[in-house]
Amino acid sequence: PSGTKPPGQSSRKEPDMPRDTNPRHLHPQVRERVAEVLEQLRGEGLPFKLFEGFRSPSRQADLYAQGRTKPGAIVTRAQPWRSYHQYGLAVDLVLFDDATGWSWSTASPRDRWWTRIAPIGRSVGLEALSWEKPHLQLAGLSIDELRIGKYPEGGDWEWAEHLEEMIHGWHDVPAAPAPPSEAPRRPLVEAWAETHIKQTIKTS
Repeated sequence: PSGTKPPGQSSRKEPDMPRDTNPRHLHPQVRERVAEVLEQLRGEGLPFKLFEGFRSPSRQADLYAQGRTKPGAIVTRAQPWRSYHQYGLAVDLVLFDDATGWSWSTASPRDRWWTRIAPIGRSVGLEALSWEKPHLQLAGLSIDELRIGKYPEGGDWEWAEHLEEMIHGWHDVPAAPAPPSEAPRRPLVEAWAETHIKQTIKTS
């Protein structure tokens, strides 16, 4: 949106595609841990909320283009399917005020507030990224393993179905990963194999 941001607000540009803030689209292990982190932050009087959870590969591509082939500052290093967000395994937590909305401000005393995300996340099995203050992701994973369909245990139907829909709906490069085993057995799953083969040939 155009216009001047309220004091303390960032001039960060939002990409064209909407954010997903539905916690049911997160893997249950992440969903539960993020709830604990937010509860601890609230207990310390720090007004963080879930800014984004699951992120579609199309939105990831849009974010990756920002600062490269589109106007704006660079906001991510990850291309589609190279971010834990595409697997429902990462979140971004951002300051929120009812009067001014979302804020990435690091002016004192807020600079100290941001430093609480990483240690609280670590205490419940989430890891931070040094270059993205709002970001937390499930620890102990590998993008390369996720790319071949090796997902964390404990996935539920809602997470799996949503991820499967994103996989089936992706027709660009890089090729989408294998669908989770928890996803319902329907034509979407069978279609993945054909799409994956075509996209692999396209990029080889």
